[in-house]
Amino acid sequence: MKTNIFAKIFFYALFPLTIASCCLGNRKCNPDYTSARFRIVNSLNGQDLVFGSSKIYDKDFIKFYSLNGTDTILHHYGTGPNPNPGQDSILFVDFDYRKQNVVFVRLTNSDIDTLNIIYELVDASPCCPDYSAAKPRSFNSRPLEVKTGGITIIKK
Repeated sequence: MKTNIFAKIFFYALFPLTIASCCLGNRKCNPDYTSARFRIVNSLNGQDLVFGSSKIYDKDFIKFYSLNGTDTILHHYGTGPNPNPGQDSILFVDFDYRKQNVVFVRLTNSDIDTLNIIYELVDASPCCPDYSAAKPRSFNSRPLEVKTGGITIIKK
């Protein structure tokens, strides 16, 4: 009878350790992912409006921002090469950690548009905490298209 009790104690002590063992070692958990990549293109012919020979917007003038009461929150962005061969560069936008759902996109002083972002909770279990990922959903209330490599297409 004593061995049966010891076997149960050993099982109940060892079982949680076995379950947790997958979480031991060199694992890398994801932080919140608040970035997105964009191309702004002509809605009729698909030509890039920020880069290349058809550009009409100055990449250095574009601003991404949100409003939080009376505060303006600027979202940092930069430009870089498109991972898809043969395509113009893209805008890399890192949305603020405060997770604003409405982002204004100023292309010129008279052209300010509305970008809607949702933050989806990504299940990272069993060993990492869940994290949120920014997902652009609409531009001026029109659905957005996401291309290969996760590049969101804004059509103007």
